Amino acid sequence: MVAAATVAFGGWALYLAGGVPLGKGLSYTFLFALSMFVLGFLDDLRNLSSLFRFIAQIVSASLFLWVLAPAFPVVPLGRWMVPGTVWIPVGAVWSIWMLNLYNFMDGIDGLAGGEAAVVSSFFFLVFAWFGEPGWAVANLSVAAASMGFLVYNWPPARTFMGDGGSSFLGAFYGMQCVVAHLTTPVPFPVLVLPFANFILDTTFTLFRRVLRGEKWYKAHRSHVYQRMTNLGMSHRKVTVIELVVVTASCGVAAVSVSAPCSVRTALALAVAAGISSGGVRVAWRERGMKAKED
Repeated sequence: MVAAATVAFGGWALYLAGGVPLGKGLSYTFLFALSMFVLGFLDDLRNLSSLFRFIAQIVSASLFLWVLAPAFPVVPLGRWMVPGTVWIPVGAVWSIWMLNLYNFMDGIDGLAGGEAAVVSSFFFLVFAWFGEPGWAVANLSVAAASMGFLVYNWPPARTFMGDGGSSFLGAFYGMQCVVAHLTTPVPFPVLVLPFANFILDTTFTLFRRVLRGEKWYKAHRSHVYQRMTNLGMSHRKVTVIELVVVTASCGVAAVSVSAPCSVRTALALAVAAGISSGGVRVAWRERGMKAKED
């Protein structure tokens, strides 16, 4: 994934040099992603502590957002006008959550790379539609790099992304959700819906482990996609299912581009319900398998 990250950033820089307008905050979004790539690569080499990585992630995200805060809109709240700096802690938490959940979901061949290829291709079209060529080119670069990487990572994989690659992608998408939403006309749900499978799987698994009294910060194999492989599904089958879900989520996001808020909410709930029903199906199959063993 080192090559993929380099190609993505290099492609963006070449387009920028060619005169493509730079989206507000795009350079900082890419720099944040690259800094998280370096942190993740060091973790691959030296196995950094979870606490150190978390502190480095949250401090980095906060600093980048603090620099960008003057470009963020003022938020009206009754008689008060809340300054753009309010987005710093909110955006930092969201960006770090996206970074880590992408890392958590990089557990089988082709999944994280395939997700990046699909969603960045979608975002390229979205940003181009909204007249944001800088963001469009950035996502095209990430999509192209991910597709190239996927040739070697498709199951059975011959090479792997590592924490460096997954951290780059998660950091880029997390920061993009915040910065692009605040500085472009692209609605927030459109930037989030394509990741519904990753967000729901990771969030549900986290709460499930906490409620069970497990050490949620320790490595495990209890994500829904991992439980699917435990049921006997191959990496290829699980990855294909996940990518079909991602493609469908992108389709719903496309419909919500010009939809009113109420319709966007309904569409988001529909996507969440559909993905959750898949998780319930996995749980039922696990129960059936356990009953047969007993």
